[in-house]
Amino acid sequence: MNVVGLKYYCTLLLIIFLISISVNGGNNLSLSLKEAEERFLEKNIVLMAEKLEMDIKELKIREAKRWNNPEFEVEHQIINRDESGPVGFTGSDNTAFEIEQLFSTAGKRGHNIKLRELDRLKSEAQLNKLIRTLTKTLREEYVTLAYLNRIKGLYQKQIDALEKILEGFESQYKEGNIRRLEIVRFRSLLLELEKEYSVVLKKKMESQQSLKVLLQLEDKTPVPKLPEDPWQYTEKPQYLNLNNFYQTALESRGDIRSSVINVNSAERELKLEEANQWPDLTIGMAYDKLDGVIDNYFGITLSMELPLWNRNRENVRIASHRIKQSQLILNQKEQKLKLEIESALNKLNRAKRLYKRTEFFYEAEFEEIIKALTIQYKRGDIRLIEFVDFYESFRESVIRKYSVQQELLIAAEELNFEVGRDIFQFNF
Repeated sequence: MNVVGLKYYCTLLLIIFLISISVNGGNNLSLSLKEAEERFLEKNIVLMAEKLEMDIKELKIREAKRWNNPEFEVEHQIINRDESGPVGFTGSDNTAFEIEQLFSTAGKRGHNIKLRELDRLKSEAQLNKLIRTLTKTLREEYVTLAYLNRIKGLYQKQIDALEKILEGFESQYKEGNIRRLEIVRFRSLLLELEKEYSVVLKKKMESQQSLKVLLQLEDKTPVPKLPEDPWQYTEKPQYLNLNNFYQTALESRGDIRSSVINVNSAERELKLEEANQWPDLTIGMAYDKLDGVIDNYFGITLSMELPLWNRNRENVRIASHRIKQSQLILNQKEQKLKLEIESALNKLNRAKRLYKRTEFFYEAEFEEIIKALTIQYKRGDIRLIEFVDFYESFRESVIRKYSVQQELLIAAEELNFEVGRDIFQFNF
């Protein structure tokens, strides 16, 4: 390859490299929590499927409101009366027809319509529950990924700083100013950091993948944005307490509403089965050209079942038992609900107490602390074990800060979830 070709080849590689950097940088999608939730409600495939189910239930209601189609029957003689030929339409051929319409009695049609409407309300409550569950998952993954990004940055800074310190210490070791044991200890500390860093990266990838699925992000990597201090978003309104939360949950939670609708549906089923004890009525009109009492005979027909052997008593009893069954399930859920809210409230209060007691250190202080420790160590003011202890304690303090803040936000969201309404507004 000549010089010109080599220059062209190197230039091409440089361009490809720069383009790849640009593309990779463009794959990051910075999202506020509000933007993430809006995209989730618009793009999530599971929610789209459930919303289509709502449309299906609405169409079923319309179908139930329509009358049954009438039945029409026609009969024509295929052999003439004088047996002189095949079917014809002469004056000596007989033709008869009958048309009938079924009429439901005892309000059965209205009961069926009401059952379809209750079924739609139940699907709506289930959709509400699904949205509530997936929103909780979305918020938890959003918060988790945001803090994993911060922890990842902290580890990266510490690893870079340790590598520089280790490089300097190795130079000092070659000059005989530092013992071999100190180099080994620093390398061991760096290895521990690398292992912990790998765990953080794995968790980050899992959280990113979960958010991508929820938000339907194929070629974008979500980058959550969180406030530095989440305390302002988790202050509980004073007018709300356990009983208020419980009453709100009874009205808001989709699973509770679904159980209430099950009771209403069972009661409506009982009314329908009681109505089914009354036979439906079919009214029609008949015409017979030649074989009636008179030629061109017209008559009215009425028909109905005779409830002699089956009076639908067992189905009425089954419906009665289902009312009791659904009511017991509702009572059990209401009792469990209060315990769930109380548990979530206690968890939030513990998280807030821990937050107030925790002394926070920030990454911005890291470089200054490390420089100060390094100078003190070189002067001999502190020993190696003290240097390492200070170093690890600072890292643990920052990680603890993130852990406490993350736990506070997730505990607040858990209370939102249990109540079924956003008691705490995460406007970030």
